[in-house]
Amino acid sequence: MSIYKLIDRLGLVVEESPSVPWSSYKLVNIEKFYDQLELVMSKLPQEIKDATSILSQKEEIISQAQSKAEKVLKEAQKQSDELMENTQYKVDKMVKDSEILKKIEQEAEKIKRSILQEAEEIRLRALKESEEMRNKAYEESESTRVGADNYAESILTSLDQDLTNALSIIRNGQKHISSSKSNSNRFQSTQSNGRDKEAAIL
Repeated sequence: MSIYKLIDRLGLVVEESPSVPWSSYKLVNIEKFYDQLELVMSKLPQEIKDATSILSQKEEIISQAQSKAEKVLKEAQKQSDELMENTQYKVDKMVKDSEILKKIEQEAEKIKRSILQEAEEIRLRALKESEEMRNKAYEESESTRVGADNYAESILTSLDQDLTNALSIIRNGQKHISSSKSNSNRFQSTQSNGRDKEAAIL
């Protein structure tokens, strides 16, 4: 197998490794990776094979890689837990807010109905009071009108009586004056006739 194919297979080891959730890391099988890397190294020229010293540190590198992978996994799990907890908190908060909003809407509707009912009661009470005031004003005006008519009739009756009495007095006065004048004329005529008789005797 050519070195190029071995390098391709080495790349596949990385590409086919599972990804760490919510990160750009991959969980690479270190042993499989280094096995493939050794195959690549065996096909390299001598000057490159000098890098085999790295392989002597294989266990340490694997340990470090595993430690790093575990750290990455723990961090990813922590982020996942925090995300889940935060998501659950937001969901719970949304549900609670929704319930509060529902209660507010119910209370607002209750207040609205109460205000409308109170407004209707005030309107009906105002109509009733207005009708009572109108009736009372009509009764008072009618009573005033009747009283005024009675008073005017009383005044006119009294005035008619006074005028009748005055007219009677005037007529009696006229009769008295006329009678006095008649008596005076008769007296003067009697005296004149007496004087005439006395003159004839003389």
